[in-house]
Amino acid sequence: MIFYRLLGLIFILETIILISSNVYGLDNGLARTPPMGWMTWQRFRCQIDCKEYPNDCINENLIKRTADKLVLNGWRDLGYKYVIIDDCWPARKRDSKTNELVPDPDRFPNGMKNVGEYLHSKNLLFGIYLDYGTLTCEGYPGSMNYLELDARSIAEWKVDYVKMDGCYSLPNIQPEGYENFSRLLNTTGRPMVFSCSYPAYISWINNIKLIDWNRLKKNCNLWRVLGDIQDSWSSVVSIINAYKIRNDILPKVAGPGHWNDPDTLLLGNYGLSNDQKRVHFGMWCMFAAPLLISADMDNIDGFSVSLLRNAHLLAIDQDKGGHQAEFVKSRNGVQFWIRQLDGDPFGWAIACFYTIDGGGPIHLFTSLHEFISQAYMITGEHFELIDVFTGLKFNEVKLNETFKIVINPSGIMMYRVKTVDENPGWLRELFPPS
Repeated sequence: MIFYRLLGLIFILETIILISSNVYGLDNGLARTPPMGWMTWQRFRCQIDCKEYPNDCINENLIKRTADKLVLNGWRDLGYKYVIIDDCWPARKRDSKTNELVPDPDRFPNGMKNVGEYLHSKNLLFGIYLDYGTLTCEGYPGSMNYLELDARSIAEWKVDYVKMDGCYSLPNIQPEGYENFSRLLNTTGRPMVFSCSYPAYISWINNIKLIDWNRLKKNCNLWRVLGDIQDSWSSVVSIINAYKIRNDILPKVAGPGHWNDPDTLLLGNYGLSNDQKRVHFGMWCMFAAPLLISADMDNIDGFSVSLLRNAHLLAIDQDKGGHQAEFVKSRNGVQFWIRQLDGDPFGWAIACFYTIDGGGPIHLFTSLHEFISQAYMITGEHFELIDVFTGLKFNEVKLNETFKIVINPSGIMMYRVKTVDENPGWLRELFPPS
């Protein structure tokens, strides 16, 4: 009798644990490093005129063509694995009988499950867009009142990543709504990265208490902190400055499994100079940001390619510690940033962003001791600095030793900093520590 009572107790405990995991929090074990991939929105927006714009139209061909390019040109093997379809993929109305979301029959004639199967056959991952409101931002069917049905649909399509927008819904109900959808994603049994947008609909910059950050971390793998990025230098700078202003909270809430998302990458498009592209990609890597390309992969320029494939920059973004950079100070128009790196080797990344747009390059004299933030400081005696844009050794310095950096207007210099053992191996063997 005792044996059967114990079995019953074990069953009850297991049931409680199962229910708890399904109800509370997004327990999916995903996005341990910032997601990398490609997304339609910034470059292709809601282009649905496939006759006039056959290469820019949101359709099955664009997705499969891009997938082929990601594989053929080695992007997937660098980590760019998610292929994410943003707004404008559905038909204008839900299925009249089942109320399910259905893809536009002309642009996605083989259905979304077929798209997912194609991506998975290429060892890529499938991402899709939903909206918590009654409509999507572009007026397609929203998920309000259909959360459970839509979670089940995308699970059946084998989706790996879902971005949920917040148009046509009230900001005061969004946190609970996104939490409910997070729970529903768990109940499908299919692990899906959950990208939340509701912080972008809340004016939190002037009052961080408007967001329950712990609740956000608990229910979302990443979240958009600001409005949409635009293909312009002013847009990039405004995002960097927002991270600077809210340096008190953003680094604290980022980490493995939960990331601040400053939005997609502009590289490969039209609005930035080469120096500005360096700033954009370099700072996104400092921010431990998701790296989602939004460009025509058939026509991406060589300089953008060189940045997006830069192993030193990618290693910083994907560092296993997941520490977001912190703002240190501004001096002479230069913003100082630092990020701790836990990967091999342990060290730091430092960035100097010259915010002045005109004139010539600045000659900045600094030392590693100047890079002290609220959570990070460089410790040790002797250091090697690697220029992450070239991969070349820039300098060896002591902690308090002054060195010179030359930075172009609206430009950046970034270095990986690691300690240098001043005693070579042969010397340690002759004189081992006591």
